[in-house]
Amino acid sequence: MLMKFTGTTRVIVLVCLFFLMIGCKNKQNQKTLLVYCAAVVKPVLEEVAKEYYKETGIQIDLQYGGSGTLLANIRVAKQGDLYLSADASYMQQAIAYNIIQQSKPLVAITPVLAVSANNPKNITTIKDVCKKGIRFGIANPDAASVGTVTKKILQESGNWDAVKKCVYVQMPTVSDVANAIKLNTIDAGVIWDVTANQYKEIDAIELANFKQHKEHAVIGVLKWSKQQTEALKFTEFLLQNAKSKSVLKKLGYKMY
Repeated sequence: MLMKFTGTTRVIVLVCLFFLMIGCKNKQNQKTLLVYCAAVVKPVLEEVAKEYYKETGIQIDLQYGGSGTLLANIRVAKQGDLYLSADASYMQQAIAYNIIQQSKPLVAITPVLAVSANNPKNITTIKDVCKKGIRFGIANPDAASVGTVTKKILQESGNWDAVKKCVYVQMPTVSDVANAIKLNTIDAGVIWDVTANQYKEIDAIELANFKQHKEHAVIGVLKWSKQQTEALKFTEFLLQNAKSKSVLKKLGYKMY
């Protein structure tokens, strides 16, 4: 049985089709920036991305991970607009691979020995993580910046060979180590100071040789980005905009 459409019905159908087409066109025209982001600055980027979208209508697609893992993914995918590494060494690698157009430092971060709140296992030095019954976790030195820095510090102090034997688990990112301490699946780990500050379940122990290794997260525009201008604008927003600075301050990050 064929349906008969009245004149009014035809008009309604045509109007609906018109707005549907407009909506699809707008969606196709919507600009999106792909940002590869180190886990340590995830809380900042999530909030700043929302503010940027409100102001510009440009969507920020955030891909999180360890700095090393992200860099490896970028080199394979050969797409995206920005890379945000947790420390300068990974950005230097990216520059050496000739995939960065330009880069700028964002925030200063320092590694700390993190333990459960109130330090129930009485851990005060890095050597304490080798005591019987202590579950010690680190981020993978080949995948995450904080893991790379941890290994470097312990090698410099002559403790790496001993401490690596005491590692209960290696994890992909600094966030994974922090969450493991929060959930009490490990007793201690090395994470960034700003990460520790975001967990009420974690206490940070500042060690002298760790404090000497203040690092800084760096953001760089990828050479193959087809939106170089927009990528630079987002970088400036992240570094200079009052709302962005407010987010950084609220979450405990220190501008470089």
